[in-house]
Amino acid sequence: MTATEQPVTVKPSFAGEVALMRWWQAMMLSEQELAALNIRPAPTVYRAELKRAETPEAVLMTQGFRALWLGLPESVRERKPWSMLAWATLAGVLSHVRQQDGSQSFAASLGKIDPDTDKPKVSELRFQQLQGARTAEEFYRRLHRLIKQVSGHTRVVSLAKGILDWFDEHYGQATLRPDKKIAVRWAMDYYQAAESGLAKNKD
Repeated sequence: MTATEQPVTVKPSFAGEVALMRWWQAMMLSEQELAALNIRPAPTVYRAELKRAETPEAVLMTQGFRALWLGLPESVRERKPWSMLAWATLAGVLSHVRQQDGSQSFAASLGKIDPDTDKPKVSELRFQQLQGARTAEEFYRRLHRLIKQVSGHTRVVSLAKGILDWFDEHYGQATLRPDKKIAVRWAMDYYQAAESGLAKNKD
């Protein structure tokens, strides 16, 4: 690095992002990859318990969630009354994400065109069902289903931020501009990814 060069610092998308990524990497990356990042591998029981959890409430009882929750900054854990449930949802869903995806966002990975079918990996109906989720349990269940449909490949930080934003919108009282709502942002990314994929296939 020369005297005029400065290291590029990427600002986290949300509070607790750094701790979350290290937690997820500890469960998913190989020992060689973790050694390069100076991260200790997580016990295999963490992911096993999380994957079996069928509701956010069940996630709260797992060792993997406890490790994540206690590893978060105190300010994140005390942020809002629904923070623990939101992070439990996040932990349970991320236990099914095996690899980072090359898509720009979580919703874009759902809308990506499958070359074998020339259709989005997640159908519009399934995507709309996610958008229509009204309870934490329904939201959790539908996210699980969609992660399976993309073979566990998506953008971890994008998915995590979307989950946290969903809880803020559904449990909080803040009024957002329509274009700032998570459902609108996800819809834009989903349909843009699908349109872009179809356009490339026509070239």
